[in-house]
Amino acid sequence: MTNRDTETGRVHSRVGELAMPGTALGEALSREELFEALSNARRRCALYYLQQQDGPVQLGEIVDYVAAWQYDQPVSQLDSQDRMCVYSALHQAHLPKLDDAGFIDYDSEQGLIDTNDRAEYARLYLEYDPGNDIPWSWLYLGLAGIGGLLASLHAVGVYPFGGVSATLLLGMMLAFFGLASLGHVAHEWRNRRAAAELFEIER
Repeated sequence: MTNRDTETGRVHSRVGELAMPGTALGEALSREELFEALSNARRRCALYYLQQQDGPVQLGEIVDYVAAWQYDQPVSQLDSQDRMCVYSALHQAHLPKLDDAGFIDYDSEQGLIDTNDRAEYARLYLEYDPGNDIPWSWLYLGLAGIGGLLASLHAVGVYPFGGVSATLLLGMMLAFFGLASLGHVAHEWRNRRAAAELFEIER
């Protein structure tokens, strides 16, 4: 068993965002079903690969990709036994599970698989790293609180805020929010890169 085999299905509280009330996915799946659909490493790898494609792909392509990822080998070095093991698991269990969850459309007779709009909800799960999480809502709330406090101190003339122009205070707060937003964008980009590095393989 390789190190990649130990990458298990972590269950995070944030995954609840994937089943937000009012969305088609939220109405179709319970939270437990959602966890179950995305809890397996092979299913996550297959779904990641499918999300990188522009259209339907053949089952054999996914088998090669997932097998290369699982056994940490280039596709050219995979043997038939490795492929058959992954093929059986994907064909009989994992792809039907993703199909039932509504993330993909799996035509088992034709051996064609494609993602649909619901697969976008899975990105939060694939890209979320709890060890690298930042409570952005609390950060923005804190910045808003600081802005309100500065405005109050300026309004009552507390030194030195009373002598600072309102335009300067506003500019400072906009700068703070702008820096926080840039940090948020960079953080999400790093999470996307981390997911790509986790599932990328050698060709």
